[in-house]
Amino acid sequence: MTVCLPFSIAAQDSLNVRSLFHWDDPTIPVGAQVYDDPFNDVWGYAAEGHEYAFLGSSLGTHIFDVTDAANSVLVDFVQGNFAGIGVVHRDMKTYAGYLYAVCDEGSSSLQIMDLHYLPDSVHVVYDSQSLLVRAHNIQVDTVNARLYTCGGTTQFSVYSLADPEQPALLSNCEVDIPWWGGAVGYVHDCFVRDNIVWCNDQDGMHVVDFTDVENPVLLGSLEDYPQAGYNHSSWMNDDGTLYAMADETHGSPLKLVDPSDLSDLHVISTLTSGVHPTSILHNPFFTGNLLHVAYYYDGYWLWDTTDPLQPTLLGFYDTCVVPNTDNYRGAWGTYPFLPSGHVLVSDMQTGLWVLDVDFATDISNGSIAPGFRIAPTITNGAVRITPLMNSSATTRIDVVASSGQLLSSRSVVGSYELDLSGLNDGLYLVRASNSSEVLTQRVTKTSR
Repeated sequence: MTVCLPFSIAAQDSLNVRSLFHWDDPTIPVGAQVYDDPFNDVWGYAAEGHEYAFLGSSLGTHIFDVTDAANSVLVDFVQGNFAGIGVVHRDMKTYAGYLYAVCDEGSSSLQIMDLHYLPDSVHVVYDSQSLLVRAHNIQVDTVNARLYTCGGTTQFSVYSLADPEQPALLSNCEVDIPWWGGAVGYVHDCFVRDNIVWCNDQDGMHVVDFTDVENPVLLGSLEDYPQAGYNHSSWMNDDGTLYAMADETHGSPLKLVDPSDLSDLHVISTLTSGVHPTSILHNPFFTGNLLHVAYYYDGYWLWDTTDPLQPTLLGFYDTCVVPNTDNYRGAWGTYPFLPSGHVLVSDMQTGLWVLDVDFATDISNGSIAPGFRIAPTITNGAVRITPLMNSSATTRIDVVASSGQLLSSRSVVGSYELDLSGLNDGLYLVRASNSSEVLTQRVTKTSR
């Protein structure tokens, strides 16, 4: 049975972000029991006034028309060459009206789908193992018509998309470039812009110029940096002045890097959701100075990095309904590049989400950002109040009944765990304030 809902099936913890559409299909098999993961990555596409979402699952690629977000519809499905139990990773990217899809498990293939027949359907024009059987991630340099594959059948390879339906191998770097294995090695993911590839690899991050694909040049690297973890993925802002790097390690913050001097790459600031010590990043993306992040367990998060030394939290939406642990659950990917401004999010357990971030982005255009985070908003007892701007200031925390009666008040410094377990089920107002700002959040106490 497929579940298609314009709003969440259950109230989700959020700030300045709301759900327009949610899709899940409980008949899709879990890829790996340890991850409980029917779903994986997401990508988007826009053409002829329509917007689309591509959702990966253990079975294949699901294609949605999300033009009218609240009434989004599944328009087609393409089964993977390897499908069902055992599939954990799929990745998709678009180029010149085609969707390229890969999988990193089993006897898979590279699939190419012609998108010109949408919104009716997609046509598979290529499904072959001749170039690769598996890939962990792919990226496309749209300016230079090149496809880069990370992991899987080869460590790192470059293909020409001069003919979008018939890719041609340009370089298998591990085999063709003598210094590659010693200097770079296994690449998990990468960011590509105009032949310059920022590799997230086994030793950190390396920047390589592939202008001459047969003789690439290593331009710089970042192997030693604070709170380093497993370098998973990254993205550059539009101006090329800020690079976001995500370590897929529990508790490791997202790193903002100054990319202006490739001989002196260094982390200039870090940021984190602060939800839990085991919070874990997965995939970041920039639109202008807005940084969109898919966070395992914590959902979708949005920051304004206009001042990269002090990024401002604009909003979040938690797509995940299970508590944080040291495993991997929740938001896998996000796609923030649709013309409407709507943001796509894929969740490993709950499927596809289409989010409205207009209120959050309005804040970055001049409104006042919230000074506190108060979450969760539905609880059986515990509510955490976290100052987002000034963690050393004294915060007054009030609990107010729906009738307006002040039930409790206290003054704290830093984050505080508020216990509502002694109160009856119902709606309450939790108010956090200091000398410069006030935030009041509605909280529902329930014993269910």
